[in-house]
Amino acid sequence: RDPGNPNSISAAAYRLIWPGVVWNPLADVPRLNGRARIAANAITVNGDVYLLGGYTVGGGEVTDPRLFRYDPDTDAYIEMAEVPTEVDDTVVGVYQDRWIYTVSGWHGPINNNVRNTQVYDTHTDTWQQAGLIPSAGVFGHSGTVIGDRIMYMDGARSSFQFPITDFLAVGRIDPLKTGDVTTIDWTALAPHAGLPTYRGAPSQVATSDGRMLLIGGSDNTYNINGIGYNGQESYPLAQALAFDPVAMTWESLEVYGPHVPTMDHRGLVSVGVDRWATIGGMTEPLTATGAVYLFTLRPDLPGDVDCDEAVTFADLLLVLGGWGSCPP
Repeated sequence: RDPGNPNSISAAAYRLIWPGVVWNPLADVPRLNGRARIAANAITVNGDVYLLGGYTVGGGEVTDPRLFRYDPDTDAYIEMAEVPTEVDDTVVGVYQDRWIYTVSGWHGPINNNVRNTQVYDTHTDTWQQAGLIPSAGVFGHSGTVIGDRIMYMDGARSSFQFPITDFLAVGRIDPLKTGDVTTIDWTALAPHAGLPTYRGAPSQVATSDGRMLLIGGSDNTYNINGIGYNGQESYPLAQALAFDPVAMTWESLEVYGPHVPTMDHRGLVSVGVDRWATIGGMTEPLTATGAVYLFTLRPDLPGDVDCDEAVTFADLLLVLGGWGSCPP
């Protein structure tokens, strides 16, 4: 709530029934040693919400090894099997609506990034290791799982002032189709167009044509207050990209509609087919926002809609293929 102040980190949770405008409070997220966490990941599997990782600030930074499943019927968090190598600021994705993958991330016990890829089976409440990523470890990176492709990109390296990296890799899960979900065949790719991102918002669910979206984030890695590890202030990027992990191609998107770019996200929340939302985030150093932005993906602006009125049918448009006659 007040970036830079550990005592302002909140354990509050809310639910919005879409469509709607009323946020209903839920039970607080479990604390670790009495402290709320930041940089945790939440993801949905087969209708259940799983929450893992994150770290506490104040009295030392401590990565949370626990995994929870949220039960909406009882408004309770059920503790599941611990993450073998606890991580925060990680990438998560879901394979076949059953397995949760974590990719790299910061590992508090050693105060460094790890290269582990880990997979959790929601049917058996068990974890397995799925090998190492093909690069140095990163935190604050972006990525997800789409089909049998697992991907990660950008983020902060473990080096002086935690510089940003533009490394990008796509893996094929169980490439021989033997049923071994711990086998990943990784391929390193060229960096994406635009700027590398730190704590951007990747879509956890694919677009209708099988792509991952990546919105916002910053190109300057920073601590919890939004001040870069290099001493420079960090600001969010007004950048939106789409990635096809099968064709391995990128496309830049234009965002139509008034909004303030944000950073410090874990992901884009799916709100129906080809609609996503960012919830909160940071707009500049020491400034958190409560804004919720709804993005709708379209191949182009409809010809029978006046550009000035386009935002009446969606808060914001993510437009592929340019603007036509409409200005950004």
